[in-house]
Amino acid sequence: MSPHIVLNSEPSILELDGVKSKDKASTPLHSRGHFSDRKLSNYLRQLLDTPRRDSSLGLLSPSATENKSLTAAVMDSITAEEAITLAIQRSNAIKPSKISTTRFEIARGGCPVAVIMLTRPAYRLGEAVPVVIDFHKSEIPCFSVYATLETSEHIEPSLALRSPASIWRVSRKIHAKQHESTIFATRIFFNLAIPNNSTPGFITSGVSLEWNLRFEFVTIRQQSDREESSGACNDILEEVAEDERGSLKAGVQALPCENFDISLPLRVYGGTSPLGGSHGPHESSV
Repeated sequence: MSPHIVLNSEPSILELDGVKSKDKASTPLHSRGHFSDRKLSNYLRQLLDTPRRDSSLGLLSPSATENKSLTAAVMDSITAEEAITLAIQRSNAIKPSKISTTRFEIARGGCPVAVIMLTRPAYRLGEAVPVVIDFHKSEIPCFSVYATLETSEHIEPSLALRSPASIWRVSRKIHAKQHESTIFATRIFFNLAIPNNSTPGFITSGVSLEWNLRFEFVTIRQQSDREESSGACNDILEEVAEDERGSLKAGVQALPCENFDISLPLRVYGGTSPLGGSHGPHESSV
């Protein structure tokens, strides 16, 4: 996973006699397309002087004080690859009044189950989607998690000949999947790769292609009042032997479980095609 560099400050190389070398390092930063040292220091000072009230919203965007609206002339002057890079860089730049797009708290019946954390909500074709699921504040035991990276089509009702559920079943395509056991786990990690030859998400007036991260949680079944009064036990270990030296426990053969799934939207843009692919080395798919 390659990082997206927003601010960069390169050192100046000096010779032993104190004279600056006439190489590329002595070239002004702004002439090579980087941010100046003054902008970098102002951004760091702003992070220290104005801390965020909610840490789940992420870091302050370096362009938060600038005008983010792009004119038509600027959009016409940049390439498709530059526009995709700009959209990915600004995907995490959210306002404090908005809900975080990279942190999701999952609950079942009002009880916390897990917290899903993403690095960013937008990716390119060919990139990997790292996902961290945290169970530290879980009140319902979770036994396993099944994650899939999938796409599905959405057709306007005026054009569709089938129901939305039937269209979803037919057009659903799984690109990557991973299963993890979460018994006694406090944190697990998923790494789902987006194929290079897949289609990026798009929206038209009639048809749209949506990317989603789907997670299926297998949790212990919540007991009803009747089951609690009967003394039903949901422990995953049972005692099989006991003597003066101690007791021996083993896993139970059956547990009352239930599963539920959630879907998180994901934006996938076109990426630069690899060498030797269907595109040239300097072409991009959008």
